[in-house]
Amino acid sequence: MRVPDRARRAGAVLRRPDLVLRHHGHEVWCPLCRVRFRSFKDDWNRPNALCWLCGSHERHRAQWLLFDERPELFAGRRALLHFAPEYCLRTRLTRVAKRHAIRYDTGDLDPTGVDLQLDITALALPDAAYDAVLCSHVLEHVEDDRAALRELRRVTARDGWCLVMVPLDTGREQTYEDPAITTPEQRRVAYWQEDHVRLYGRDVVDRIAASGFAVEVIRPREAFGDETMRRARLLDSDWILLCR
Repeated sequence: MRVPDRARRAGAVLRRPDLVLRHHGHEVWCPLCRVRFRSFKDDWNRPNALCWLCGSHERHRAQWLLFDERPELFAGRRALLHFAPEYCLRTRLTRVAKRHAIRYDTGDLDPTGVDLQLDITALALPDAAYDAVLCSHVLEHVEDDRAALRELRRVTARDGWCLVMVPLDTGREQTYEDPAITTPEQRRVAYWQEDHVRLYGRDVVDRIAASGFAVEVIRPREAFGDETMRRARLLDSDWILLCR
């Protein structure tokens, strides 16, 4: 069985507890695993980004800070759907779901290691099937993201929420996509990563709203403050788009 890249990365971190001890300190803090370090691990394209223990990125830490500050997001929920589940979040959400008696389903186009094989542009799910949905850093890989957003809206219950995050160029007003950009090299230059098909700008909010969602924009610095931004090493560009 092929092990997904995200699982291999998580396993590599957890198999090397010496790294956790070696980098233990007080400068930075991971809200997911609650461990402090001198600094986080460098990622391939930016320094001081990854938790040495759970492998969280900046966006995962921002999401968990939001969940910590808004426990009502899980209170009374019946079913949570998590697209392309990351190890660090999946571990914590499994515990939360058990505590709140929430059915927790994971889904991806690749069926390896998830509960449901799902095409986000044509979800084989009933209307209003979930009252909590997590879709982080997925839409930038999807050719027809408008179809995906319509499907997210369809399967999200009226009294529920859908948390969306995407790589975002906050200095760009309009989302950039060009069908002539097809090679990995071209995409890396234009969209920051070879498997991305667009680079979102600030109009992502309108793009999501057009699917029928009301969108609350949560900007990390405004939501969590300068000191938490520094200690959790959050990114200003990691807008959390809480859709209802």
